[in-house]
Amino acid sequence: MYILQGESKAIESLIKEQRIRIGRGLITITPASEAGIVSEEDVKKTFDSQQKVIDELSEKNKSYEKEIDELKARLAELDSHVDDAKDVPEEDTKDVEQADTKEVPAEDDKEADVQDEKKVSASKKKK
Repeated sequence: MYILQGESKAIESLIKEQRIRIGRGLITITPASEAGIVSEEDVKKTFDSQQKVIDELSEKNKSYEKEIDELKARLAELDSHVDDAKDVPEEDTKDVEQADTKEVPAEDDKEADVQDEKKVSASKKKK
C-alpha cells in the first residue's frame, strides 16, 4: 500500500497516465479515509478527549481518597470512645456441681426367642 503525496495536479496526471493499469485491476486507488488510515489531527483529538476523561477520573479518585481518610479518622475517634471494659464478678468460679440425676435400671429385659427351625423344600428331601 502506498500513500501518494504531492501537488494535486501532479497526482492527477500520474493517475491519468496509469488509467490502463487501473482499468485492468492491476492498481487500485483507495482514499485514505476508506482505508482506515486516521489522520494525525484525529488522533490528537481522540487523545485529548481521552486525557480529559483520565484527568476527571483522577480527580474523583483523589476526592474519594480524602473521604476515605476522613472516615478512617472518624472511625478511630469513635473507637477511642468505646468503653471496652469487661466486668466479671469475682464470685465467678469454674467449679461445677456434679449431680447425677439420671437413673438407669440395672435389669436387662431383653430375651431372645430362639427358633431355629429350617423348612426343607420337597426337592431336597428326595435326594
